Order: sequence, then structure tokens, then C-alpha cells
Amino acid sequence: MTSTPILKRVKAAASPNIAMPTYKILGFIGDGIGVEIVPEAVKVLDAAGEAYGFEVEHLGPYECGAHYWVRQQMKRGWPEEVTKELFYEADAIYKGPTGLPDLVGRLPGPYLPLNMRLDLDLYANIRPCRLRPGVESVLRGREPGDIDFIVLRENTEHMYVGIGGTLRRGGEKEMAIDNYVQTRKGCERIIRFGFDLARDGDYKGRPGAPRDGKRRLTCACKWGLCKGDDLFKEIYDGLVAEYPEVEPDSTWIDSWSYYALMRPDFYDVVVMPNQYGDIMSDMSGAVQGSLGLAGSVNAGDRYCFAEATHGSAPDIAGRGVSNPTSMILSVGMMLNWLGEKKGDPRLKEAWRGIDKAVDKVLAARKVRTPDLGGSSSTKQFGAAVAEVVKKGA
Repeated sequence: MTSTPILKRVKAAASPNIAMPTYKILGFIGDGIGVEIVPEAVKVLDAAGEAYGFEVEHLGPYECGAHYWVRQQMKRGWPEEVTKELFYEADAIYKGPTGLPDLVGRLPGPYLPLNMRLDLDLYANIRPCRLRPGVESVLRGREPGDIDFIVLRENTEHMYVGIGGTLRRGGEKEMAIDNYVQTRKGCERIIRFGFDLARDGDYKGRPGAPRDGKRRLTCACKWGLCKGDDLFKEIYDGLVAEYPEVEPDSTWIDSWSYYALMRPDFYDVVVMPNQYGDIMSDMSGAVQGSLGLAGSVNAGDRYCFAEATHGSAPDIAGRGVSNPTSMILSVGMMLNWLGEKKGDPRLKEAWRGIDKAVDKVLAARKVRTPDLGGSSSTKQFGAAVAEVVKKGA
């Protein structure tokens, strides 16, 4: 495979009386099953453009990742034509999973020319957890509609700031230090983002918690024991009065890991610092039936980057049976973010159409990948979702 993008510009049919906007979408394939699931997400993206009246100018999707590093004699993880400037020119970005277990710690650099979360200031990781029709949860007795919450993870601070080091003595690594950092700016903007999400109901099946319909923002951290979390909770408490339409709720992060399993229907939006969100969002993937069913976007005020929530799955790569739902939903969420930023209701409607289309295909139980107990291929599932999207879901 070359570095040449595998897709070309696609135009949707426009009404003669409506101006059709064009959006530049930058894409990357990644490793493992990325080459299988990314084309299906693009297929659905194009179907949405056709159905809802917008044009996609595809930038890529380009190769990147661990395998690309190896094929390039360990010189670079992305094609030369992919520059930093391209990221800032794009209206939105998506990427398939990157990384391979046998190459962890052996590669000399990153998979892209910039750190998207930090360089693009993508401070909010939005991870919906929803039990969808036709899917069984690991929680006994839970039905579709019972589980519908969002894990909102701060994305630029806490344990992953990379401040720390190691001490080597006598040729051995004897000590390692990681510092976690939380700032007032970082805490306040993610908590405000959470209040706004709870108030508006974006990215959910329906606004509010399934149990009682209340728009609720839960603060989950470890205040009283960790100084950074003391700051997080203090800022949360200070913002509560500004959002009277949202019910406040707080719990220690370890307690929330229990409550999320015992009473998931109580939760609406749950905001938490970076490392906690990294862990709890994966647990939430199991609650909703599979990480392969969980969409995800990393969002900031100016840029957005969509990615599948799961890894590159090298054990099934090349068999054409991987579940593309996570990648499809992530691209749909990306459209919702872009619609909000651009003030374009067509994009927000396109997200809702993609979301409903996934539900319809899953509920029908006719086209299902092996992880959901079926025998359909990745391409068959993507085609089924795209067809429903074209019909307006």
C-alpha cells in the first residue's frame, strides 16, 4: 500500500435552491483493523452528505502508525505530504486505531507530526455509554434505554502531562516518578463543558438520566485525598449555581466505579480528570456490550478529532470481520461537533441520522459481526448502516 490517499473528493447531490457547504475532513487509517473499519466509516460519512445536503472534501485517509514506521525503516510514522499545517486547515479529523502490541516501546517517535490532544488543545474526550437495541449488556436485566450516560474525560492534564523521570543506578532503573498536574483553567473548562452537555443532551439517546429524566452532572474524582482533585471539586462546586437546570451530584471515583455497575440508569453526564476517565470509559464500554459499540471524539473549542475507542486488534486483522460501529459513531459525533461550531443544522441532523441508523441495523439482528454473535463481514455491516442513512434513517 502506498501513501496515496485511498479516497477521492466526493460530492453529494444538492438541491438547486440550497447552497451546499463543503467541509475538509482529514483522515488516517492506522494499524491492524483500521484498514477495514475506516473505509466503512467513510462510506457512512458520504451517505450522510448525500442524505443531508453537505459535501465532504476528503483529505486522505492516509496511512500512519506502527506498521508504517517499520516499512519506512523506522524513519517516520506518516507520509511526507501530511504536514502540521494540514491538521489546522482541516475542519475535522478522524483516525483509526494505532499501535501494535509487539512494537510497544520499540518505535523512535510518534505516529503523526503533532500531538493532536495538546497541539490542537482537544481538552474534552466525550465517550457515550449507551445500551443499544439488539445488544446485551454484561449487567443482568438491563434493557435498551436503561443505560445512557456520557463519560466526559479531561484530556490534557492529570497523570498524562509527561512530567517526571527515572533514576538509574548501577545500570538498573531504580526509581520512576510521574507527576500529575491539574490547573484552574483545565478543570473549569471541562466542568463547564460537562454542564453544557447535561443541559443540552448532545450525543445521548435522549436528554437526562434514564431513571428519572433529570439532567444531571456527576463529578467523580478523589477530593480530600489528592490536592489536584481538591481543586477539581472546588471548581465544580463553584459552578453549580450557574446551571440551575442541571442537578449536581458528586462521588469519589472509586465509588463511582461501583455505582456505575449497580445503578447505571442514575447517570447522565459524568465528568472526571484524565486518568480516571481513561480507565472508566473502557469499563463503560463493557457495560454497553462491547468497546466496539462505543463512539468517541476528542474536542476543543477550535478542533475535533474522532477515533475508535478500541485498539488495532491484530488478532483479527485481515479477516474482514471487525465491528466498524465505534468508528462509524465516532465520525458521526465529529459531524455533530462540527455542526455546532459552524452553526450548520444539517451536520447535527446527519449525526442523529447515523446514530439512529446504527440502532436500526442492530435492532433488526440481521447484519451482525461475529463479536455480536453474527457472521456478517465488516463491509456488510458498514453497507447496511450507510443504506439506512441514505434513506434518512
